[in-house]
Amino acid sequence: MMTLTTVSEQLSSTQSRVFWRVGTQRKGILNVTLDFENDDSALLCELCAIRHLLIESPVFGRVPGTGKGYKLVVSKGAIKKLARGRSDKKYAQKFAAFLQSRLAGVLIEVSTKTEFMADTEKEATEQLLAERKRYAGTFDAIETPAMGTVLVTDHAVSRYSQRITSGKPKAPWLSLVKRIQNPELRIYPLAERERRRKAKKYGTADNVEEWGHPSSEFHFLILNDQGTRTLVTAYKR
Repeated sequence: MMTLTTVSEQLSSTQSRVFWRVGTQRKGILNVTLDFENDDSALLCELCAIRHLLIESPVFGRVPGTGKGYKLVVSKGAIKKLARGRSDKKYAQKFAAFLQSRLAGVLIEVSTKTEFMADTEKEATEQLLAERKRYAGTFDAIETPAMGTVLVTDHAVSRYSQRITSGKPKAPWLSLVKRIQNPELRIYPLAERERRRKAKKYGTADNVEEWGHPSSEFHFLILNDQGTRTLVTAYKR
């Protein structure tokens, strides 16, 4: 079990200091600064720090595609509730979305103990600017050989998990990403019924693409906004 422990200490409405460690020897301090004010900056900064340490600067040497095999020991109980979809802190939901999609299945415990954490007088503090548009984005940018960069939304992961019938994947996010990274994916004509639906929803269907693999009945609906592709849903055709 790979365990990341974090403790957040609020400094102001835009800044918090987040202590982190992996085991007892690997440790550090992140000085997290939000680009907006919030009275609960300690919670938001801890969520941003966790995302940074797991995905952007992976402390375990690899970027997780599932939460299984990972454990978070956090200082804010709201993080556990947010991961379960049971928190009323709406302002934090988008910041915690990655715990329900990419990190689905992660174990979370709550503790405020600072044992084995880095000493502020001995350890250099790393600065992290947590921009809302980046850390509250409910998507992951994935490089694919056929479509280029694709933004995978949490909604698409949810729909994929619901609609796949060939056995529920243990890691839905990772399973979906592997499918769209298949180099043999190709674009298909959009079904007329789907074209009408999307034209009604988006105002036009000219920027809607349908991609799939010749040997699979599972297809992916892509919104192409001037070259920026977003995976909005997945379904069987």
